[in-house]
Amino acid sequence: MARKVRLFFEDTPQHILLRGNNQEQIFCDQADYDFGLDVLKVLTNHLLLKIHAYCLMPNHIHILCTPLNQDAISRFMQGFGIKYVSYFNKKYNRTGTLWEGRYRSSLVENAYVLPLMQYIESNPVRAGIVNLSEDYAFSSFVANALNENNECITHHTVYNLLASNAIERAMIYKARFHEPLSKEMLAFLREHIAKQTITGTQAFYQELSKRIGTSLMNNKVGRPKKMIQNNTIKRNSMYKNLVVLDKENHKSLKVSPMSNLLFAKELTSTPILANEIAHVGKDFPVVFTSGEQTGLVALNSLGGSNLAINAEGKYIVNYVPAFLRRYPFSIGSNKENPSQQLILIDSESEFVSQSKGKQLFNKEGENSETLNNAIVFLQNYEQERATTQNVINLIAQSGILEEREITVGEGDEKKILVNGFKVVSKEKLYALDDATLAEWVRKGIISFIDMHLNSLNHIQTLFNLASIKH
Repeated sequence: MARKVRLFFEDTPQHILLRGNNQEQIFCDQADYDFGLDVLKVLTNHLLLKIHAYCLMPNHIHILCTPLNQDAISRFMQGFGIKYVSYFNKKYNRTGTLWEGRYRSSLVENAYVLPLMQYIESNPVRAGIVNLSEDYAFSSFVANALNENNECITHHTVYNLLASNAIERAMIYKARFHEPLSKEMLAFLREHIAKQTITGTQAFYQELSKRIGTSLMNNKVGRPKKMIQNNTIKRNSMYKNLVVLDKENHKSLKVSPMSNLLFAKELTSTPILANEIAHVGKDFPVVFTSGEQTGLVALNSLGGSNLAINAEGKYIVNYVPAFLRRYPFSIGSNKENPSQQLILIDSESEFVSQSKGKQLFNKEGENSETLNNAIVFLQNYEQERATTQNVINLIAQSGILEEREITVGEGDEKKILVNGFKVVSKEKLYALDDATLAEWVRKGIISFIDMHLNSLNHIQTLFNLASIKH
């Protein structure tokens, strides 16, 4: 199963939960808690993260925060994990992981900010550690309920709206703790952090769904909407009517410069060449397709239209893959004589006509410079495509690829957005014999794989683009 995609929406708080492995203690004495708080303080000051509430418990940590960019929380949790685990393992003469797994996260609607703060800061009371929240030194309660200074805490807008001054806000907030959260509210908050779904109302789900361009409502597990054909990522053709270019039938045909990329707006993925991965992978995830013959593509969609192309038909980044640049031309082979290459053209393309553009054939019926340049481009593309396929075949045959999918939600609320693709398994890669790894280093395949793996960080980019009207 693919790692869960972390959703990010600007100015939207998130509930974070990190547990100890097998429910084991992660804070054993006063010094452990103090060190944990020190790390929390240092990271809060250095990373773009606003913490509104927190609680360090013997075997888990709760944080309510608002990230200011898409990487803030992951960098924060990575930094906390590295610093604290190093300290803990050294102190207790142990090795290995300290955490249950990846941290859990849930987007939070503003209406649930105060209940969630109360939920987090009441943890020690519900656990029977103390009778009053203010008796617990390792939470944000005294900062929010007693107005004591805490370098880690930035008050949320909802909290600030409680009153016009800090003392009154603290008094009003503290009064909430006289009435414990209802069983229904506790169950609601626990369910959403456990399933990593959105802590909010249906209206909030719908609002975020509109921003992301796909439904985030509670979806029961079932057969997902088909997004693959023949076990490969679905790619709608960008060609309307490919025909073999013929100097007799098309002697008057002209081609205009490509003014937009709307012809590829419905492509959910774009085939790329091996020598393009450095350019494409810095903006979009590059993956391997499933099926009888593995391919290399850039993911450009979460199941809808191509997010790399805006409403005006412009590519949103500087580098446009060669697969798109070769339009309206393509190349094929003669069935009767496979060695014979045929030049194809989309006769129904808006860039092809008999009235405007540059001639494809001159008066003598010979190829024009425009057509010859297109043929050279197509031939070079085919050569690179063959080289790319050799590299892909080598990787696929090694057995290091594994199926992945992009999902949101878990359990009954899981929704599959994209499937039918594979990525390199680091564990299987590192398990290859030394001779193979050495050969792959010499051939540049390891560098290629590194760029592929790094590009997977841009799955979040797709969610960010989907939240913008394209």
